[in-house]
Amino acid sequence: MGNNKKNKGHLKKSNALIIFGVVIGILAAVIFFKYYHAEEKIKKVEEIKEAETIPSISKIEEKPLEIEASKPLPEVIEKIKPKIAIVIDDMGQDIKQLRELLGVDIPITIAILPFLPHSKDVAEEADKNNMEILLHIPMEPKDIKNNNPGKGAILSTMPEDKIYDTLLKDIEAVPHIKGVNNHMGSKLTEDEARIRIVLKAVKQKNLFFLDSKTTAKSLAYKIAKEIGLNAAQRQIFLDNEQDVSYIKNQITELIKMAKKNGSAIAIGHPHPSTFAAIKEMASELKSEEIEVVSVSQLTALQ
Repeated sequence: MGNNKKNKGHLKKSNALIIFGVVIGILAAVIFFKYYHAEEKIKKVEEIKEAETIPSISKIEEKPLEIEASKPLPEVIEKIKPKIAIVIDDMGQDIKQLRELLGVDIPITIAILPFLPHSKDVAEEADKNNMEILLHIPMEPKDIKNNNPGKGAILSTMPEDKIYDTLLKDIEAVPHIKGVNNHMGSKLTEDEARIRIVLKAVKQKNLFFLDSKTTAKSLAYKIAKEIGLNAAQRQIFLDNEQDVSYIKNQITELIKMAKKNGSAIAIGHPHPSTFAAIKEMASELKSEEIEVVSVSQLTALQ
């Protein structure tokens, strides 16, 4: 009995020692692995730091950075040239007049009267040569007894429907038109009610309007802008005197005005002196710091 108790006591001590030994072994293993992995992590961190380390100043000095010299910016802003347009009115009587203009090596806009012997012929040939064409609408002048505006004239005595019908017939008489301007019309362009009817009809036909300014009191340009119609107005008449020197001086004034205001429009007529002056000034117009354009290009600038 006594021996059995002793044996049991020894077994308990042995088991306890075994368990204790196992626990110590496990703890030792855990500590070893943690330490080992920590060491490995430290090594990796150090290797990364070494790889990312910034080179010393001496090394930088040995291999200086190559900085590309800045290149000058290209000149993208082009100087805007002043613009002028020259219109020759009263075309349609003689096709030879057009052919003489075709020899001028600058853009010329022509304004053709309706119902003249060669109104349609001139329009067709001008269109083939890429010239801009206007309908030169006959309108009532103040002194109609001594100044006949011609067939197709719009008069202040006409009712609204008659004005509209007359204008449509005038438009049909001249093909390829881009816009219209007034022939005479010193009375009609001062008549607010009548000129407003004309301009509304012009807008409906998707044309632009050039006010020839045959009177300083013309309301045409003001009303055109008011109703949203593309419009411009004449600044200079070239040939009030049919003299080549006078007309050349007028062209010089046209250039000065364009340089001052950005653009300017001149109107001349199919006189030999006018054609001669334009031809003589053509080379100067090209050499000047200006641009000769068609009238339609100036409707947005005035």
